[in-house]
Amino acid sequence: MDGRTVLYRGSLKSCNYHCSYCPFSKKPLSDKELRKDREQWDIFIRTFKKGSGEMGVGALMITPYGEALIHPWYWEGLAHISALPWIEAVGAQTNFSFSAEKSLGIFTAAGGIPEKLKLWATFHPEMTTVLEFAKKCGQMEVRGVLLSAGAVGVPENLKLLQELRKELPKEIYLWLNRMDGLGRPYTEEEIEACLRIDPYFLRELTPPPAEETHCRGRLFVEGDGRLRLCNIGQVLDERWEGICQRAEESFAEVQERDGQKQVWDFTQEPKCKRKRCTCYLAYGGREEEWNRMLFGSYPLFRIPRRPKAVFLDIQGTLIPEKEAVAAGLEGLFRDGSFLFFATTLPFEDGIRRCKKICRFFSGGVFAGGAHIVLERDGEKKEKFLFLHDSLIQVLESLEKIFSCRLLTCKKNGKVYKATLLRSVHKPWEKKERDEVLAALANMAGNGVRCFAEGNCLQIVDAKADKAGGIQVLCEWLGIAPEETYAIGDSEEDAGMVRLCGKERRTGEGRYGFV
Repeated sequence: MDGRTVLYRGSLKSCNYHCSYCPFSKKPLSDKELRKDREQWDIFIRTFKKGSGEMGVGALMITPYGEALIHPWYWEGLAHISALPWIEAVGAQTNFSFSAEKSLGIFTAAGGIPEKLKLWATFHPEMTTVLEFAKKCGQMEVRGVLLSAGAVGVPENLKLLQELRKELPKEIYLWLNRMDGLGRPYTEEEIEACLRIDPYFLRELTPPPAEETHCRGRLFVEGDGRLRLCNIGQVLDERWEGICQRAEESFAEVQERDGQKQVWDFTQEPKCKRKRCTCYLAYGGREEEWNRMLFGSYPLFRIPRRPKAVFLDIQGTLIPEKEAVAAGLEGLFRDGSFLFFATTLPFEDGIRRCKKICRFFSGGVFAGGAHIVLERDGEKKEKFLFLHDSLIQVLESLEKIFSCRLLTCKKNGKVYKATLLRSVHKPWEKKERDEVLAALANMAGNGVRCFAEGNCLQIVDAKADKAGGIQVLCEWLGIAPEETYAIGDSEEDAGMVRLCGKERRTGEGRYGFV
């Protein structure tokens, strides 16, 4: 992720709603309890201002027990945080029971920046109507506030939720949380109904295995200063005030030493005893390129990015297959994104390896950019970049020199990709690759590109690469590369990522865009 997201939950444990399933419904709070909650929030705001920039924090999200945004001090605090130059997003989970006009008035009067405000609105059918809730969502949207709306996927409420989907502005994503107390699996018919409402609902049904290495992108802060890596994680040894102070001191030392600002690293090793990340606040905040692709730089706000097209490498990205990946592909497909492969594999090989998910894809860039395919509305459009016939003769002569075997990909007898394959235990070194290039240049003229993949040396036309193939597909579709997204795991993928957005390399060695 671009910046760390901090989630905050104070001591507030009350709500102005009285939903039958909620332990905090209509629970009255004394003046003393409210003062305590406000004091905790004020302390948090002060420490946040001091240390969050040095910790690389880019967003703040309030995840209360009950309803926080009926209290003006939360709006004032969010406003103060939004004014910090390093903060890109602030927001909260809320039932939307307040006046949009009045609350935004408090926010802006305190210096808040509405463009940074992102809200996670929950629909509670026992307490409000579809029309009333949809109206409030629309009121926020027209004021420039980004938001998502959602509800628990109770099977008995599906018709009501379908109605809500129709009433909400189409730009607002309506998500469904899995009903934990259902006591049985969802039926196929119920799953399909949920997917028509929330195209990403399968992510709720396939929670990923817990992996601590993916959990450095957020911190969960309790009102009393205790820390977790997520809302369901175990309490850490550190405390919020302590790491803010250490971050500030560390920054001062660096400034004094060399004048260079550096992001302070929260170095405590993550600890998690859970087998799976069982709620969105847990799995949605993981440092994974899939979360970024689906829900932007700060995916915990649950606002979809909705790229017009997505280009995905196969080996290392789609393979080995994971349930969570398939769930994400289902969501993108249902949400209207074109999905394309972007691979060095030939078309037939790529399709064979991805047969379980092929139904989502509309072709792609194959053979390292030498073969481009668009399958749409029952029609197939193709483009090939062929190698000169003389190159093949040269490559045949190199088989004995480098103890390798020549494999070719052909269309109508013409070669568009050649591979020099040697023993699996003998990868191609840079010196050998340069020798092959020199031989091709001297004997057959320039015009080829070579790249090594382990024991395979791939040869394609000089103009063939994944980025060039994506440009062709974008032209065919009438979209701009900036409206797309690309994920890969090697240097061969870096060019397509730069084309689709800003290059960024993740801790997993993956490339993706901002």
